[in-house]
Amino acid sequence: MIEIARTHRTSTASAALFFERWCAIETHPEWAPSMEYFRLLEPFDVGARGILKAVGGEESPFRITTVGPGFVYADTTELDGVELTVHHQAVEGLDGTEVELSAWLDGPREVQSATRMSAEVQHSLERDLAALAALLEG
Repeated sequence: MIEIARTHRTSTASAALFFERWCAIETHPEWAPSMEYFRLLEPFDVGARGILKAVGGEESPFRITTVGPGFVYADTTELDGVELTVHHQAVEGLDGTEVELSAWLDGPREVQSATRMSAEVQHSLERDLAALAALLEG
C-alpha cells in the first residue's frame, strides 16, 4: 500500500453534514469537480458496488469500503492492476470540524501508478474538499 495524497481543512460546517454528503454517492459531482458521475448499483452499505467516471477518465467499478464509526466514509475504485481508496473523515473540534481526505493505492502496479497519479489525485482531493466545504459553509 502506498499513500499518494492527503489534505486537511478546518470547517465551520458540522461533521454530520460532511458525512451526509459523502454518503449521498450520486451527488458527488455537484461538489467534486473532478468527477463526472457516481452510480451506486446496490443499496448503500459497506460492500455495495457501483460505477464512476472521473472527468477525462474511463468508467471504473467502485465499492464502498468503510462507513463509520463516527463520520468516516471510504470507497475503493478498481483500476488497471491497482485499487485506489479514498478515505474521508470529519471530527468535531474546538475550533470547528477537522476534515481529512487521504488516498492510497494497493496492488501489483501500485508503484507505477503512484508515480503517474499522485499529483493529479492530490490536486483533486484539495479541490473537491474546498468545493464541498464552500457548499456546506454557505
